[in-house]
Amino acid sequence: MPRRGENIYKRKDGRWEGRYIRGRTPAGKAEYGYVYAKSYAACREKRRRMEDALPQKPMLTGEMSVCQAAEFFLSERRGALKASTIGRYEYMIRHYIVPEIGTILLRDLTAEKLSVFFSRLQDRGLSCKSTRDVGVLLKTIFKVVKKKCHCDCPGRDVELPAYRSKKVEVFADHEIAALAQKVLDAPDITGLCVLLILNTGLRLGEICALRKSDIDFRSGFLRIERSVARVRDASGTHLVVQSPKSNSSVRLVATPNDMLELLKTATQNIQKDNYLLTNTNTPMEPRTLQYRYRKLLERCGTRYRNFHAMRHTYATRCMESGVDIKSLSELLGHADIRTTLQTYVHSSLAHKKQAVQSICFLPIESTWGSLTPSKIPSEMPQSDALQRRADAGVVNCI
Repeated sequence: MPRRGENIYKRKDGRWEGRYIRGRTPAGKAEYGYVYAKSYAACREKRRRMEDALPQKPMLTGEMSVCQAAEFFLSERRGALKASTIGRYEYMIRHYIVPEIGTILLRDLTAEKLSVFFSRLQDRGLSCKSTRDVGVLLKTIFKVVKKKCHCDCPGRDVELPAYRSKKVEVFADHEIAALAQKVLDAPDITGLCVLLILNTGLRLGEICALRKSDIDFRSGFLRIERSVARVRDASGTHLVVQSPKSNSSVRLVATPNDMLELLKTATQNIQKDNYLLTNTNTPMEPRTLQYRYRKLLERCGTRYRNFHAMRHTYATRCMESGVDIKSLSELLGHADIRTTLQTYVHSSLAHKKQAVQSICFLPIESTWGSLTPSKIPSEMPQSDALQRRADAGVVNCI
């Protein structure tokens, strides 16, 4: 039989109706959900399941702390995000957010307090980029709890620390040549995969997740559809094979013919469905490949650059060879073409010097004292100011 306060009633049509609170409006008014069943017991059970499925959140949303908001955010997004992403979020929340501002109520968290928080993180030695990452995560948390819990934070529009991008180094041509020669003189699968990255721009996790079956020797393309990462959860860390960084990262990557021939020869004894780096059904630990990469550079006498520098090198060489931005962005698997321009393409000094030669105003066969305004190429578009200087006998070389 129904009990007082259960909100379960028998309808005129003979069915049982159960009502439960599924949320609240910004004013705090309850929003109800309804379930229906043919019996009281079935209706009560269905209502209980619906209540259990609701995200656990404080009912007094005005009293929600930053720590509670972060926990609610993780519970909301855990099923929608990759394990590596959740692991990274949990790390930032546990090491940076909760120790500093975890007990502050959202309603009391002002932009000024957040600015002080960011300054303290940088005083602890956190880089500008990492501090911005923490800020972006906080803004995402504020957005989710505002939408789901109707709990606003006055500091949600705080300005994040300005990002100062670091100069990213790439390998010089002679260093790549020395590296390739060392690999060819003493071939092994690790060295071959390093050359493959320099020729395709694959990420660390993507090369570790590459199977022989992902290489189409006939068409000349690599199929990138998974990535390997070590993630942390309550039980510790473990290796996972997951989808790549973004939807755009699932892609086909064109591979140079010479590189394909090397791959074909080196992988003859590797089973079709095995991972390239291990020839087993278990992928290589990314840190193992990073260690072997460092040792390879030491054997070559090449100054160490981080693993991602090979991807930067590939992108830069593609740009200098005339690959258009759109194609390069797709080859790299970027979700936003601006990332390709702003982060990965770093023109060399030699390329910059070569580029400006095409815009010099001086004729090739000119000597000092022999140049006159009439020798300026007539097809070169000139501004009014430049034309007046030419009429006066002054010639510029940009």
